[in-house]
Formats: sequence, C-alpha cells, structure tokens
Amino acid sequence: MTSTIQQKCITTTNISTIQTEHIISNFHKSIGWDITTNDVIPSAPLSAGTWDEIITLVATSLQNSGLSCIRHDEVMKWHQELGDIHANDSPLISDLPRYLSQFHNHGIIISICTSDDRDSTTKCMANWGITNLVDYSICGDELVPEECKPSSEPLYELCRRAGVLPSECLVVGDTSNDTQMGVRGGAGYVVGVLTGSGTKDQLLNTGANIVLPNIGYLEKLLLLSSKSVGLGDIRQLSIGNVMDIDMLDRLE
Repeated sequence: MTSTIQQKCITTTNISTIQTEHIISNFHKSIGWDITTNDVIPSAPLSAGTWDEIITLVATSLQNSGLSCIRHDEVMKWHQELGDIHANDSPLISDLPRYLSQFHNHGIIISICTSDDRDSTTKCMANWGITNLVDYSICGDELVPEECKPSSEPLYELCRRAGVLPSECLVVGDTSNDTQMGVRGGAGYVVGVLTGSGTKDQLLNTGANIVLPNIGYLEKLLLLSSKSVGLGDIRQLSIGNVMDIDMLDRLE
C-alpha cells in the first residue's frame, strides 16, 4: 500500500517530495509499522485491529497529512486489490491438524476469534487443514467496531454459540487485545503466546495469567492442570514471569 500512496502523491499537484515523506511517515505511524525493523509494532492496529479499523486510520491519516482527496472507499479498494496476503501463511507449529485433533478427542471445544475478515480466515483454515477442527469462529468484519476485541463481546458470543460460560474458557492470544478480551470477559484462564506481535510485558500487563513461546506448549500446561499442580497454582507462580518450558518441566 505504501507504493500506492507514493504514486498518489506523485499524481497529486502541490505535493512536494518532503511532504510525500511526511505523508508516508504518518501512514506508517497510524497503522503501527516500524520502518527501522521493517516489522509491525507490538499490538498495534496492523496486527491487532480489524481491517475496517485499519482502513479508517489510513484514510484519516492521509487526509490530515495533505491528501485531502482520499476517501475511505478508495483506501478500501486498495486493500481489496492486495488480496488475501496471509491466507497462504504457514501455521506457527508443525502438524497443526494432528495437534488440534488431540484437544478435540478430549472433548475440548475449539473456537477462533480473529480481527481478520471472514473470507481470508476461511481460506487460512482450509490451507492449514483445520476447517473441520474449529467448532466456532467469529471474524472482525462480522462485528460492529465497538464489539471487536478488546471488547468482551466476541468471547460472550462464542460462549453463547458453544453453550459454555466464559469462566469455563481458556483464551489464548498473541496481542494485548486478545488478553484484554479474555480478562474483561471473565475467562477462566488467559494465556499469552509470543508468536505474534504482543510482547511478554504487554501480555502480562494486560492480564495474561501465563506467557508461553507458542501454542505447542498448551498440551503440557493442560497435562499439569490435570495432575497435582493446578492452573491456580501455576497462576500464582507466573505473576510477572514468563512460564517457559524449563519451568513447566520443573513443575512436573
């Protein structure tokens, strides 16, 4: 999208090179993109917001920076022309279908709450081979803005569909929006994972009971909760700390 904005500046009269740089810089700041590291800023809109939120931020930023001719529908068109850029991403752990099947076989209901759109989410689940393993899902374009994460409403809606209480749920997420949703919704346990843009401190400070490297460690955590060491005990041990695999091994 950066190249599209640069081209727009070139074709717009009275937009100097210096002003173009200012416009691009404000665009990056609005969505949370660090040009130094060439990566998203932890839990920024680009990683945690819905596409409609991001598009609105981009349009507003461009208008305020000097491209007053830009409208929301034009930025929406740019987004649509990009296509589903993450639909073919590889899963963050290997053999994801087998891994989720283990939870399914133990009667655990699996749900997805994402800020991404339904179309790309459907394609991503199909690409990963987990469509039949996800019982319920809710996407960012299926909610009004005030009901999106970090609101508790997505969690409540998934609970209504599944027929369970929030206190019976384990919420796993990689941004502060995820952990805040779990805490605000009264989830029984909130797990932060470090495979997204959320940092250890952000996830803990916004309510995660525990922070793990990735979802592959959930199996060991759940095994511990069924033994003499319960989740309540782990919660007390994990305050202010990252629960890594070494600590989980010592608790067994």
